[in-house]
Amino acid sequence: MDSADFVPSREAAWRLLTEYTKSDSLLKHALAVEAAVRGYARKFGEPEPEWGIVALLHDFDYERWPTPEDHPFRGCEILEA
Repeated sequence: MDSADFVPSREAAWRLLTEYTKSDSLLKHALAVEAAVRGYARKFGEPEPEWGIVALLHDFDYERWPTPEDHPFRGCEILEA
């Protein structure tokens, strides 16, 4: 498995999200998007855990780097490291 195939656990994704995101509204947003995307994964027969983790982390860098020049690029750098 190379780094492109690595999927963190839900717990590791939550830790990463809460390390970079402190706003209750952004955390609630992440949880809502996770729930919606998990539903779509079920509907389309896709892997729900992986889809949920991607959804949970989709904005994890936004609070620190909200500009179009930075978001989501800073998050990509963090995930790659």
